[in-house]
Amino acid sequence: MIDTNVLLDVMCPDNRPSTETSTAIFRAIKKGVLEGELSTQSIVDAAYVASRTEGKELLNFKQKVQELRNYINIGGIDQFSLFAAVQKGTGDFEDDVQYEHAYDSGCDVLLTNDKEFLKHYAKKEVPIKFLTPEEFLAKLQA
Repeated sequence: MIDTNVLLDVMCPDNRPSTETSTAIFRAIKKGVLEGELSTQSIVDAAYVASRTEGKELLNFKQKVQELRNYINIGGIDQFSLFAAVQKGTGDFEDDVQYEHAYDSGCDVLLTNDKEFLKHYAKKEVPIKFLTPEEFLAKLQA
């Protein structure tokens, strides 16, 4: 599962911290080396960020979304994920929704650059590994 901030590294790469690493992961997914999952919510949130920059960025973003659907699974947030996230009450509803979507989609790993997301879920025993793109790529190359 790819969190919104990792998607932003690829879709709106200007001044993003992990653009190179995140792009390498997306390339591996495109080649079929890895499977990838995105939530529709991540795409909507990333589109909002793209629209805040300039119109051209949003146009490029929409073209990239068209390409994404050819090689990555894009799943909608269903009511079960949504209400499971409501029950968590961890203080970051969007992170909890992303986690529940990843869990319901059968993901083994959730890639994120969100330090609070990583920190919060590192304290819990959950069946999904939380890694930064750099950590994930290092494990892949080991």
